[in-house]
Amino acid sequence: MRNFISFEQSIHLLDAINLSPYTTQKLFLTQALNHILAQDIIANENSPAYPTSAMDGYAIRFKDQVLEELSIIDKNPAGSITESIVSKGVCIKTFTGSLMPQGSDTLIPIENVTVDGHILKITQTVPQHFAVREVGENYKENEVLIKKGCKLGFAEIGVLASLNISQVLVYVNPTVAIASTGSEILDLGDSQTNASQIRSSNHLTLEVLAKNNGANVIQMGTVKDDIH
Repeated sequence: MRNFISFEQSIHLLDAINLSPYTTQKLFLTQALNHILAQDIIANENSPAYPTSAMDGYAIRFKDQVLEELSIIDKNPAGSITESIVSKGVCIKTFTGSLMPQGSDTLIPIENVTVDGHILKITQTVPQHFAVREVGENYKENEVLIKKGCKLGFAEIGVLASLNISQVLVYVNPTVAIASTGSEILDLGDSQTNASQIRSSNHLTLEVLAKNNGANVIQMGTVKDDIH
């Protein structure tokens, strides 16, 4: 009589298998989706690297909010750097994503002011450093942003792109072979010849489960019972 092992014993045997490390490959970001990361991703700089505006408004000195009026001396669009300096009694129109001009420490939003030509009047004050994204607010230099072994999803792909990484080292997806066993098993499309036969379904369930976890799948078909 054949001796069978328990489920727990089978799991122990599988855990004891000394599998060789997976080979790695470099893939373009969008091709790396759902692959397993093979290296830590470490920030090479602070983000943001400089104080940055989080809203459209006017870059000012916090303490100048006690003044009745401020002079607008320049515009500071995103993607460029203004050489103008914010000093007492002046401000610079600044847009979302722009670097904060030298001398400023607070961004007062457009909803809190009225503008007449080059004169700005503050209708509602804000706290110091309002709407200013400080250096390293997103992440800091040398911080581990994505750990080795992480499954790369859309969020991780976005982080990699923000780091100017176009290709990433990932593990090659494993290949899984699936075989159904049993003389009573019928493949899809086969004609049933007696009432004891059943349709094969587990092999397809396992295939989509494996693919959903990043594996390549080979279907081996149905193996009939053989006492030998």
